[in-house]
Amino acid sequence: MAKSFNHIYSSRERLAGYISSNKLELYPTILVQMFLGQVPMDEAKRIRAEILSYLPMAVIIGCSTEGQIINGEIINDSPVLSFTILEKTEAVSKLLEVIDDEGAYETGRLLAEELVDMETKAVILFASHLDVNLPRILEGFHSITPQIPVGGGVSIDVPGRKQSIVLTEIEASEKGIVAAALNNSGLIVQTFINEQWKEVGRPLTVTQSKGAVIEKIDHLKPLKVLAHYLGESFVSRLPESGVEFPFLVKRNEGVTTLFPIRILGNGSIEMSKEVKQGDSLTFAFADLESIVECSLKELNRLRRKPAEALFIFNCAARRQFISDFTKSEMEMMAEIANTSGFFSHGEILMDGSKTPDLYSHSLTYLSISENDQLLPVERDRFQYTHTSEGNTRVSLTQLINASSNDIQKLNENIQISEEYYRSLFENNTDFVYSTDLRGKFNSVNPTFLKTFGYSESELIGKLSISYIFEEDVPRIKRHFFRTLSGKEQFYELWIPSKSGEVQLFHIKNIPITIDGKCVGLFGIGRNITEQKKTEEKITQLAYFDAETGLPNRVKFRELSEEFIERANKKKRRLGILFLDIDRFKLVNDTLGHSAGDRILIQLAERIKSVLPKGAYLGRFGSDKFTILISKNVTDEKIRQVAELIAEHIQLPIVQGNQEFYIKASIGIAVYPSHGTNLSDLLRNADTSLNWAKSNGGDQVVFYTDEMNINTLKKVKMESYLRKALEREEFTLYYQPIVKLSGRRVIGAEALIRWNHPYLGTVSPMEFIPLAEETGLIGPIGNWVLQEACKQAKEWQEKGLPDFYISVNVSANQFQQPSFTQEINCALKLSGLSPEYLCLELTESVMIQHSEHTIDRMEELSALGVKIAIDDFGTGYSSLSYLKHLPLHVLKIDKSFVQNIEESSSDYAIVQAVSTMGKGLGMQVIVEGIETGEQLDLLHDLNCDLGQGYFISRPVRPDEMEKWMRDTRVYL
Repeated sequence: MAKSFNHIYSSRERLAGYISSNKLELYPTILVQMFLGQVPMDEAKRIRAEILSYLPMAVIIGCSTEGQIINGEIINDSPVLSFTILEKTEAVSKLLEVIDDEGAYETGRLLAEELVDMETKAVILFASHLDVNLPRILEGFHSITPQIPVGGGVSIDVPGRKQSIVLTEIEASEKGIVAAALNNSGLIVQTFINEQWKEVGRPLTVTQSKGAVIEKIDHLKPLKVLAHYLGESFVSRLPESGVEFPFLVKRNEGVTTLFPIRILGNGSIEMSKEVKQGDSLTFAFADLESIVECSLKELNRLRRKPAEALFIFNCAARRQFISDFTKSEMEMMAEIANTSGFFSHGEILMDGSKTPDLYSHSLTYLSISENDQLLPVERDRFQYTHTSEGNTRVSLTQLINASSNDIQKLNENIQISEEYYRSLFENNTDFVYSTDLRGKFNSVNPTFLKTFGYSESELIGKLSISYIFEEDVPRIKRHFFRTLSGKEQFYELWIPSKSGEVQLFHIKNIPITIDGKCVGLFGIGRNITEQKKTEEKITQLAYFDAETGLPNRVKFRELSEEFIERANKKKRRLGILFLDIDRFKLVNDTLGHSAGDRILIQLAERIKSVLPKGAYLGRFGSDKFTILISKNVTDEKIRQVAELIAEHIQLPIVQGNQEFYIKASIGIAVYPSHGTNLSDLLRNADTSLNWAKSNGGDQVVFYTDEMNINTLKKVKMESYLRKALEREEFTLYYQPIVKLSGRRVIGAEALIRWNHPYLGTVSPMEFIPLAEETGLIGPIGNWVLQEACKQAKEWQEKGLPDFYISVNVSANQFQQPSFTQEINCALKLSGLSPEYLCLELTESVMIQHSEHTIDRMEELSALGVKIAIDDFGTGYSSLSYLKHLPLHVLKIDKSFVQNIEESSSDYAIVQAVSTMGKGLGMQVIVEGIETGEQLDLLHDLNCDLGQGYFISRPVRPDEMEKWMRDTRVYL
């Protein structure tokens, strides 16, 4: 059995515990691979000494790394230790320092001679740097042992900038190679390499070289060639960027890759392998589709023939280029066997099938097994779906490939016969022209004439720049002279036609070369006016709000991310504000959505007009706006800006003949105090906004940690509430409604109570709003309805007098299409007659969906059910509603009773409402009677019905029944 145990190193104590818990000290042969991250030499030696103190017979090889692999996980910081126990295999390590490049071949031969014997089945090899001339070392090694599989990688690709260590259990070095031989003729070894390239661009020729140094490409300095094709940014990042777009070299032995490892002062470049004068080079880029396809094919093969341990050497550039797939690939490999390894800067694989090579942008692995009877991995075929980033790269690959093919075809077309060229010239749907060295037209195709409306005689022999706008002349001259120097040019240009119509064209300039000398240029132009408009429209739709023209959520996030990155570098603060219009739904319901949109546009202009310099406004959606403040950010400054915005929003808005007063709530989060990334800032700003709105709105609120605690509490409360019905945690209490003269019971209001096993008694004021917000009010309200009806029927059957049960109904519950059916169902299940059920509705129900409300009330009234308006006088309903709605009961809110005196306005209001209710044929109930004095005053006002604590508190069903029997007030 060969089995790997992988440990992320953090301390000596945890290392000791890991070794002990896995009983590693019991195995006679252990190969330890130390993937050190960036620890210095003294710490690397200390960790090695700790390992040997517990495992004195361990064979160790290790190196510095910039990304470690452990069981499918990618580790960036801590060292990773891979312990491979071997029952039948001997492990031997060797370290050789590399003194100079010239001795590299002999170093490879020496390593093979001293390390490999007749039983050797595989070798793991790490190199400290690329400049140890690893290709020649591999050639020397291969010359002695051509059939031995070798896998491994290069530690650091920037010698001198970062410390790189290689070590064994005995030695350590900062410039060298280290290897471990696995000696067991019966060891099962599998190897694999995934290296997939696409050629792009025209072939380039090495015109001067010496060893691995390229001095001239196409008679130019290599740095100039790289800057021309790949840009100054690519050159500035050399040699790190070299593996992103290496050269492909075609020779008799096949195609190989090479990339820069050192930039020389004279503009020459030292490459990773020897280069010969006359070599043909082409740029290459990694083919993502082929990489994924090759990897999945190998994974599905490997699951049928699994290994006991997988040692993976993956390219650091590949990790950046295809990060999502790299992560998934590591996770899939870990399903097959324990995995360990690191991200290298040059991958090593020799398996005897071809000459040794140093690869780039590839993945290699070396797998081992001592057991030849391993069962296939029981799982479905491995699959991978590209992320949006991956799909973009695939599309980019296709575009580059297609563009490369286009360029290749163009080069071929230039060499074809004059007749074929003339046909292409005459029939091209793009306009084509040529000029001499002075920039004068000497040919134009028919499309050119048709596009601009000139005759051929008006153009030939004339300066081409005389037909463009004067302000563009300097720029076009620069492109002209660059083309004459041999550089193809691409640019966009607005050009007027003879009639004055101006259109946008994409222009390509190509030098005309005869016998190696430039004699003029060709120009090819394509009309992209409509394409440009379409692109601008797409950008507008994708990043800006259609109504207000403000940056939308996507654009605002993008903008904020940029400012956060700058703020992080410059240690500055930022403010993120969430603004929401209070009760804007009422505006939409009253005026309609078109008018609502016009108001939002007006509000957006108001906000913009008071924003300070360095502030940015976006529309997050609906009636929510976002504001980024980037300059002079203090809490006081942010509060001033927010309050100024709120003041301007509150100015009157006129729509039609109606004047509206609108208010807003604003939540604020500050970088970095309330979050160091955008997601946290937006979430915390939204939390503070929600807090402001839940506390009445029209507030400016800064985020605090307590808000998150309250949010978590609310989430937990919602979780409990969802299970409360199922766990029978709800009960109903009943509060009598009596005639004030004689106190005869005429009804009882059903009131829900929640007794939670952990929270205790939860107030309805706390959980009812949450139930409405989450949509749970429907099932809870239906339960209350059914329970109350059953209780009323039970009391009737016990001989208690007939009185009605009053049930509160939320606006959300009332608007449900199934509400009338639920009433019918409750009455049918309980056997209660409809006249004994009263539904209490708040005034808010009356002002929402008025036509629907009237229809629903008429349905219920037709059933025989009573309808009451609850808390009358606290809402916004018009008295005109009362005479149109089929109402039976009017309940005067308790706020008018609490401070009632004969001379008070409350006294007059109660008297007026009572008289009005009776005049409309309704029963009038006064709520909240808590004292005898209040009862006497209400009796003097001829108020008939009442309820309150003075009469009776809400009580359980058994107490309600006892109360009625004992008081005998129902006779």
